Amino acid sequence: MFKSFLITVIALSFVITSCDKADESIVNDPIIETACENFDSPIQTEARTQVLIPPSDLRDFRYSEVIPIFECGNGLISEVYNTLSFNDSPEEDWNDLNAEELKIQLGAVDVALNGQRHWLINGAESDNPGGGTGYDKITTFGNLQMALRAQIQGTLSETYYSDNAVIRSNTWIYNAGNEVYKLVNPQGEEYVMQSYSRKIANNQTIGDLASLGSTLNLPEGWSFETEMLQDELRLNSNGEAIVIQDELQNSYQKN
Repeated sequence: MFKSFLITVIALSFVITSCDKADESIVNDPIIETACENFDSPIQTEARTQVLIPPSDLRDFRYSEVIPIFECGNGLISEVYNTLSFNDSPEEDWNDLNAEELKIQLGAVDVALNGQRHWLINGAESDNPGGGTGYDKITTFGNLQMALRAQIQGTLSETYYSDNAVIRSNTWIYNAGNEVYKLVNPQGEEYVMQSYSRKIANNQTIGDLASLGSTLNLPEGWSFETEMLQDELRLNSNGEAIVIQDELQNSYQKN
């Protein structure tokens, strides 16, 4: 199974730039990229039937993603479908999804289920004129309608606590008065958690995050810290964000 790693930042269609790479560590191969330049997805679009306007404050808002992986030329291409603006990924509907069944149904090489996830940001802004992801395809998996947010060429990283370059132009916003959770590497560089996952630790809640330092198997020289923000924190990607994950698949962006 290809790990559904770090994709979550592309979920906000109103803040993410259109690009061929999402919040992933991509093993780039020029031959594969050329062969997949005009990939035609076998998934057909449909009319929107579900609408849920996201809250103005995204902190702890739940969402999920389905990521079918298809053969393309000499390699693979992954499509990322996200529930944001359609529904809040109800637990029963999410738990009814079966990756193996979807794999057969879609004719995919594999299907990754990336959920449930919850945002730690309060909001986001796009640095891309007009915003959006450049994709308009809508489909339904089980009872969950989702939109295509990205097509990713190459295979996905399997490494935790490792820098991954992400091609995007947007700003994460953390409001003053909120607690943030950070990983700090041996060089003193900070990575701020942008979303937490319940895929590995199914019962993890936002209230558990402050004590993660005693749970995570941190690499030598790394530390986990919490901070109560006195001022608004803005994390700018400026075209390329550096993102890592811990072993619970919580995602962090370099500050």
